[in-house]
Amino acid sequence: MSVTSFLLLLACLLILAKCVSWICQKLSLPSVLGILTIGIIAGPSVLGWLHPNEILSTFASLGVIMLMFLAGLETDMEQMRRVQGAAFVSAACGVVVPLIAGTIFALALGHTLPVSLFIGTLLTATSVSISAQTLKEMGRLNSREGTTILGAAVIDDVLGLIVLSLVLAFTLGENPVWSILKMAAYFPIAYLLGRYGFPWLSRLLPRMLALEARLGMVLALVLLYSWAAEELGSVAAITGAYIAGLLIARTEMREWVHDGISKIGYALFIPLFFINIGIDANIASIKQVSPLLVGGLLIIAIVSKIVGCGSGAWACRFPFLDAVRVGVGMISRGEVALITASLGLEAGLLSPSLYATVILITLVTTMITPPLLRLSYAVRIQWLSQPLLLARQWLAGAPSPVPAVTAEEEE
Repeated sequence: MSVTSFLLLLACLLILAKCVSWICQKLSLPSVLGILTIGIIAGPSVLGWLHPNEILSTFASLGVIMLMFLAGLETDMEQMRRVQGAAFVSAACGVVVPLIAGTIFALALGHTLPVSLFIGTLLTATSVSISAQTLKEMGRLNSREGTTILGAAVIDDVLGLIVLSLVLAFTLGENPVWSILKMAAYFPIAYLLGRYGFPWLSRLLPRMLALEARLGMVLALVLLYSWAAEELGSVAAITGAYIAGLLIARTEMREWVHDGISKIGYALFIPLFFINIGIDANIASIKQVSPLLVGGLLIIAIVSKIVGCGSGAWACRFPFLDAVRVGVGMISRGEVALITASLGLEAGLLSPSLYATVILITLVTTMITPPLLRLSYAVRIQWLSQPLLLARQWLAGAPSPVPAVTAEEEE
């Protein structure tokens, strides 16, 4: 694609994204859902006008990094500390349940153990960028369940990649120890550099540089954190961006950084990220896969995250509805599953048709997460939460409360 053609494409996509976002806001729908639809309709799945290309993918990669950096900036660290136990338990359950369910289901359909293990590993992935955007639009990003979702997604990323390295080592004979050691080294180093370096920069930069130059320096730091996460720490680049956001949020430069980066991101890069997800979804080759496999994996992908992450949060004494919201917020697979699937395709563990199945599952889970998340905040399930509360008290050995008898019941 020539430069002039790409400029025209970029202009059309941005205009469409902004128009669709405005329509979605008027209809009280998540704007991300409308932007995703642009990519699906214009991409290979429907009209075939657009196809995946390297330049657009690069813009999209910058968009998801900015989105996760902004999510880190907007995360309330005090609230995160209060839910860190719940985040870890939710993430652990959200990895174990999909891994076991997906592996057993694939084995039952006749796939080999290596392929079945890899399919189960694919289902452990979580991409919280869609949930973060939806929670932000709803004003719930800093709620208890919102911070738990964000924290659990970071932990889920680490646990999922550890499982991936172990599965690849088991199936391909590779040694996972080096990858795990790099993960163990990256997180403390990234924290210490940001913990002591960013406050110093927050005092130095305003004295030396104009606002535009300061934003450029911060963007460079975010990109360095993202690069280091993937290349040196063996975790996803978005994890590095999120950690950078968490650390910068604790400094004096939080306000002007958030204002500047959000304008840059939402004006150009973040909409292109959501459009690119839709373009990447070429579901034509799904016809070669058994409908039972596609439907079963899709159900497992949705239910296992709600049950796994939700039960983890509920075990940490979250109210039932808040626990369900945590599970729903972890459904979306996004780019993390696609990255994992590409590794499986390269390693020969996934056929092209299975790879297309993963794309479809990623697309569906990404699209249904925003409306399900909004629905979880709109419903009240008092009749179901009360029996679960009684069950939890019974398991803990506490006496069951005797409900008060109303005058109508006495009559």
